[in-house]
Amino acid sequence: MKRILSLIIVFVMILGIFTYTYASDVEYVNVKVDGEVERVKKINVLVNGEPIKSDVPPVLYNERTLVPVRFVANYLNADIKWNGEDKEVYIKTALDEILLTIDSSDVIINGEKRKISYNVPAKIINDRTMVPLRFVSEALGFKVGWDQSTWTGTLEYEVEEITDIEVVEDEDYLPKIIVSSTGEIGHKEIYLEEPYRLVIDIPTSKIDKDLLDGKAEYSIDVDEYPIEEIRAGQFKENPAITRVVIDLERFVGYNIKDVKDNKLEISFTNRVVEFKKDEIDNREAIIIENTNLPEYNIMRLSNPDRIVLDFMDSILESDKSSIDIETDFIKGIRTSQFSPDSFYNENDKIVRAVLDVKALDKRPNFSIETDDEDIIVYVDNEGFENISYKKEDIRGFFEIDLKKRTNYEVEYNDKSNIMSIKVRSSKIDVDNGMILIDDSLVDNMVIENSGGYKNIDILFKNNISYDVDSRSRDDEIEIEVVSKSNKYNDKLIVIDPGHGGSDPGAISPTEHIYEKILTLKVAKYLKSELESLGFNTLMTRDSDEFVGLYDRSDIANNNNADAFISIHFNAHDNPEIDGIQTLYCPAYYNEEKLGDNYPFAETVHNNLLETLGLFDRDIKRRPKLVVTRETKMVAALAELGFLTNPEDEKIITTDEYYKKAAKALANATVEYFK
Repeated sequence: MKRILSLIIVFVMILGIFTYTYASDVEYVNVKVDGEVERVKKINVLVNGEPIKSDVPPVLYNERTLVPVRFVANYLNADIKWNGEDKEVYIKTALDEILLTIDSSDVIINGEKRKISYNVPAKIINDRTMVPLRFVSEALGFKVGWDQSTWTGTLEYEVEEITDIEVVEDEDYLPKIIVSSTGEIGHKEIYLEEPYRLVIDIPTSKIDKDLLDGKAEYSIDVDEYPIEEIRAGQFKENPAITRVVIDLERFVGYNIKDVKDNKLEISFTNRVVEFKKDEIDNREAIIIENTNLPEYNIMRLSNPDRIVLDFMDSILESDKSSIDIETDFIKGIRTSQFSPDSFYNENDKIVRAVLDVKALDKRPNFSIETDDEDIIVYVDNEGFENISYKKEDIRGFFEIDLKKRTNYEVEYNDKSNIMSIKVRSSKIDVDNGMILIDDSLVDNMVIENSGGYKNIDILFKNNISYDVDSRSRDDEIEIEVVSKSNKYNDKLIVIDPGHGGSDPGAISPTEHIYEKILTLKVAKYLKSELESLGFNTLMTRDSDEFVGLYDRSDIANNNNADAFISIHFNAHDNPEIDGIQTLYCPAYYNEEKLGDNYPFAETVHNNLLETLGLFDRDIKRRPKLVVTRETKMVAALAELGFLTNPEDEKIITTDEYYKKAAKALANATVEYFK
């Protein structure tokens, strides 16, 4: 319908530029303009095939067609207000607000000042406000036609169809009503009492016949507070108006707004009644009393520290802007009827409460629970016993305990750096609120209800990679995250999977698995681990191919690598020999070496022992090994167990072991370059 402000211009262009001397049966009328009586031509105007209804007809004045502003009210269900002192006409349709000034060619449409085409102003004729037909076409979007033989202009507006009326229920909040149509629609509403009901008129619309299904009225028996029933039907045919009536249990506020895809959303507003302090289970609590349980958004802001709660579809009952409530952690509360910013729809009704936090050595967390319509806020360090977090260097580990085995969802958005964990509310015992972590990896965790689910959103300070270590259906959720920090993006690590192609390496006696296959598997996992940490990597081979020993060291030297890790598995004639061994070439044995290699080898060896748990077969000097001797950078060769030992063989020929070995080597690299 916003087209209804733009298309009628075309009509006035047609009417305004015609020379009105063509027809012989033109009717003239006497009218009073600016205190003088003038004889003017009467113009016929049809709207959707019917003559406009007005005690003052459309006329040709100064070669421009003027029409009574009241016809807009009749056909568009608009409100018209007259300001006699300033000679202003205010027109409010379902979608637009228009301000005209008599004898002025300026017009303000939705706050924007414009010029009326051809500078034709609104006029007072016979004590009625007349507006240029061209302007009506421009501003209100009618389709325009002209019949010169009868001096008749035709105006047509598009009638949209109401295709669906549905109730969207949420077990945590009040239901919403969605009205769908074939095009953009506006509305006018009336709130009635005895009985309580909200009446919504949708102009220039007809209800879809399929929705009526042969009945005179469409109805939904909702019986979900505060809605009892919804009824809809064709209130008027010409002008076309669909009327939707919502029967309510009691007085309740409401909010109607346009949403995407040609829909109206009707939600019901809560009144925020009172803020008070109480003690619940030995915890200081702030209780916010409401008439209905609202949806709410949570923010934590710094400098100064404060907790912000935005209650959606809500109205503040008190006019107090400051509430004198103090707890061990809160020094006061500020409230306001918040004017929506860019994060919200301009038509949203929002109550904002700001809890000012005391300046303490440790910033507290806060949690939220509900009791019927009341919201209870705790600002302390309790309420999150079933969520644990610990950090080790650039890794973070989360554990969330559930009541029983259940399915859950984990998603990560690498643009917002937010991980979202979703689990049924009935399967987890944790308060809503925010856990403030604020370390180098995590900013905070926000826990909220949404449609029967508990959403846990973790905001990270940098981009991360992650692994879910628990099963898809489990009684706990275990997640390991790694920061993709830029700290290591200037480091190149060359990964060397031992053997390959015609050189199989050692062969396990029981499974008959070639060493060259195992080293490549570990190498690929290591590549993924290091890159997730921000390192650059290069592999001496990424398939089952033969690469010479000197070629391997040349690859590292020619690319100015920062470290070289060669991956192998061991073998021995004595099947009882087992364990982890790390080999390196001391710098004093070789002029190629730029620095001491033992610290790197020691870091690799210690991390392997700690992670893999096999026998310690020591760090060994091997000055004759080509790949560790000829590489200029620090280099170590990791022997990840003995294929010839039956116990080692069982362990080291599994995917789980390859991943653990890769993670140990990645941890060693991080530790060395810290």
